Amino acid sequence: MKKFFFTLIGLLISLPLFVSNTFGVGVSQFKDTFYSPDNLPTGQTTDAGVEVRISEILRYAINLILYASGGLAVLFLVVGAIQYITSFANGGETEAAKKTIKYALVGLLAVILSYAAVTNIIDLIYKATT
Repeated sequence: MKKFFFTLIGLLISLPLFVSNTFGVGVSQFKDTFYSPDNLPTGQTTDAGVEVRISEILRYAINLILYASGGLAVLFLVVGAIQYITSFANGGETEAAKKTIKYALVGLLAVILSYAAVTNIIDLIYKATT
């Protein structure tokens, strides 16, 4: 099972390289044109005040934590689904897989709700200070 899991992770990590060669898009071109989220710092220097910089750093840190936890929840959901499929109706393994799926869904819901709450709180603080 570990060999299968590590093979799957290796394929998922190397997937952008295969896709970039297939569609003729280089990794740097993909990064520059397609993967440029608005919430990540761009590295450009501006004459922004300290408050703006602190706000940008906080927003970046919060988004990083929320995206990472959401990704982990989805990863555990996939792992639970694989466990459920490969359990072959074995009672103990099936129950463990169901628990993994249930807790992954609860975690994903918590991440979604916390993202909504944090976004609203940041907007309320921003509106109150401007």
